[in-house]
Amino acid sequence: MDQDRNVPGTSAGDDGGGVGATTAAAAVGRSRAVFDAGLGAFTGSLVLQGVEILDQDQAGAVLTRLDQLGRWVQAQQAKVLHRIEGIFRDEILFASGKLEPGLAFSLAAEEAATILGVPTGTAAMRMNEAGTLCDTHAATLVKLESGALSYGHVQTVLDQSQNIPAGELPGFEAELLGVAVAGQTGSQFRVKARRLRENQYPETIQKRQRTAFEKRRVVLDPGCDGMSWLSAFLPAEKAQAIFTQLSKAARGEQYAGDPRMVDQLRADILEDLLLDHDDRATSCGRTPSGGGKTNSNRARGEILVLISAETLFGADEQPAELHGYGPISPETARRLAREAAKWTPVERDPETEEILRVGRRRKIPAGLQRWLRARDGTCRFPGCRSNAVISEIDHTRPWAQGGATDHDNLEHLCRRHHMFKTEGFWKACQPAAGIIEWTSPGGRTYRTEPHLQLHPAQTEDSLPSGGQEPEADADPPPF
Repeated sequence: MDQDRNVPGTSAGDDGGGVGATTAAAAVGRSRAVFDAGLGAFTGSLVLQGVEILDQDQAGAVLTRLDQLGRWVQAQQAKVLHRIEGIFRDEILFASGKLEPGLAFSLAAEEAATILGVPTGTAAMRMNEAGTLCDTHAATLVKLESGALSYGHVQTVLDQSQNIPAGELPGFEAELLGVAVAGQTGSQFRVKARRLRENQYPETIQKRQRTAFEKRRVVLDPGCDGMSWLSAFLPAEKAQAIFTQLSKAARGEQYAGDPRMVDQLRADILEDLLLDHDDRATSCGRTPSGGGKTNSNRARGEILVLISAETLFGADEQPAELHGYGPISPETARRLAREAAKWTPVERDPETEEILRVGRRRKIPAGLQRWLRARDGTCRFPGCRSNAVISEIDHTRPWAQGGATDHDNLEHLCRRHHMFKTEGFWKACQPAAGIIEWTSPGGRTYRTEPHLQLHPAQTEDSLPSGGQEPEADADPPPF
C-alpha cells in the first residue's frame, strides 16, 4: 500500500528492538535491494520461431510445452495474489490496530483487478482461490506449477474440497489429484470429483446447497447485434421447473400452428410473462403469444436511448445508442421512441457529436443528474461496469471541503466504490471535466474516461425560456 511507510519495529527511532531490530531492518533492506535488482532483469521476450516448418509431432510437443508454461505462470500469479492480500491485511492492522480481513480482502482484490485489467469479481475469485491454494492445498499448487494440472482442474479440486473436515482434507485432496492427473478432461474430472465427494461425504451436501443458495442472482450480459443474455442462478429444481414450463408452453404454441422454433418461443414467452403489455419488445412487428396474464399496475422501468432527430424521423439510418448496452439499429430505436411514455430531448453538436445538454428541466439538480448519467454511463471506478442508473452521484472533491455541485466535480460511483473513495482508500481527482484520475492504495494511478464526451455547457442553458431559478438546497447533498 503506502510504500514509504515504515515497517513496525524497523524505524530509526524505535529503540525497543535494540540491535536485533536494527539487524533485521538491515536484512530487509538488503533483501528488497536484491529483489528490486532482480525485478529489473525480469524483462525480455520469448520468441517461437519456425512455426511454419513444424511437423505434426513437433507442433504437438511445442503446444504441450506452451500449455505447461501457462500453468506455471498461473501458479506464480496465485502466490503473488496471496502475498498482496497479506500486505493489505498487515497494512490495515498497522494503521488501525484492528484486524479487518474482509476489508483487506476487498481492497486487495480491487488493486489486483486494476493491475490485471479484469472485473473485480474475477479478481476476488482468483485471490480467494490463491489463498486456499497457498494455505491448505499446497499439493494442488505444486501440481499446477509443474504443469500436471490445468487451472480448470484446480478449481474443481478446490470446489469439491469445501467443508471437508480439516484432518481428512489432505487425504481427500490426494484422491482428487490422483483422478485429475489420469488424463481426464476438465468436464470429465468435474463429474468424477463430484461423485467421489458425494460418496465419501454425503452429509456435506446440505451445507453446500445452503452456501450456494446465498449466491443466487440474475445477470445481464450484453451480446452482439442488438441482443443480450439474461441468465439466472437459481436452485436446480426451480430452474428446471421454469425451463420445463417454458418448454411446454412453447410446444403448445407449435401445436397450435405457430411457426417459431422452440428456442424462440421459450424466449418470447419468458419476455411476455415478465413485461407489461406496453413494455413488451415486439421484434419483427409481432407480439409474442402464449404468455399468461400480466399485471398492468407493475412499475415500469426507465431506459435511456440516444437517437438523432434525423434518425428519429427517418431522414437517415445511423445507429442509436442504448444506455448500458451500446449501438442499436435505427428501427429498434424508433420503435422504442414510439412506445415511450415520455422522452427527454438531447442536444448534440452535429460536427463534434458532443452532447450539449440533456433535457430541459426546471430544477437544475434533476437535469444535471440526467446529463451526468448520459455522460458517465457506468460507475467511473476503473474497470467497474455497474450501470449509472443504479449508482450514486458523488462529489469528486467533497462538498464539506468546498467541492461545487457542478458537472466537473461530479461522477457516478457504485455503492462499493463510493465507500472506498469516501473512506480514503482510493483517491480521485477530476483534472478536466469528465476525466477521473484515481490513485490506488498501492500508489498506482489509473484514468477513466466518460462514456460520452460532453460539452461543458453552463447549467443555466438547461432551463426553459421564462423558467424560474430553483431554490437553493436547504441542506448540503449527502455525498
